[in-house]
Amino acid sequence: MRVFKSLSLLGALGLALFLVGKPASADVSWRSPLTLGEPTEIPGTVLQPGKYIVKVVDTKTPRKVVQFLNEDETKVFATVMAIPNYRVQTTGEGQFTYFQRAEGLPQALKTWFYPANNFGVEFVYPKAEAVKIAQARHQEVYAAETAKPETKEEVVTITPELKEVPVKETAPAPPETRVAEKPTLPKTGSNLPLLALAGLAAIGAGVALRAFAPRG
Repeated sequence: MRVFKSLSLLGALGLALFLVGKPASADVSWRSPLTLGEPTEIPGTVLQPGKYIVKVVDTKTPRKVVQFLNEDETKVFATVMAIPNYRVQTTGEGQFTYFQRAEGLPQALKTWFYPANNFGVEFVYPKAEAVKIAQARHQEVYAAETAKPETKEEVVTITPELKEVPVKETAPAPPETRVAEKPTLPKTGSNLPLLALAGLAAIGAGVALRAFAPRG
């Protein structure tokens, strides 16, 4: 019985060490909740206040098809075009950014970055909408003639001066989306404590087996 208890304890210790050193499983689905407290313009329509789910339909294509759905994903409010974007710092939650405010107009969605990831998307507006946003908010806006996801239209940047600048689209490295990341040791730390603990566990196992082994 004592041998069994000793081996059970060592097994639990080994499992704990394994879980500490193993990062959480990757979440391969680009999906984030979006809660709106006011009417919000997205390409082609205006969403009313409420809770939504935003997701990428196909994560492998350079241009992204993004859907806006209700909270239980039974109704699609809009399917829009977006192209890859990049940020330097990551956050643990999905992050949506908006164009500058314009008096008398609803807020307008600009970018979406997936949790714990450098890569995200910037939304492409139909050219007529993009011109209005660029003028009213004094910011550059990605635009295409109709911005329908199934089209192969050229994407341009509409400047506040209403100039059209072609966008050089590139396919960034596939994003490695993660629910959680493995904790990092401080600069003064090392893996020695874990190695020492594993060594003590091995020594303990040897002593236990030797103590309770049948004697000839």
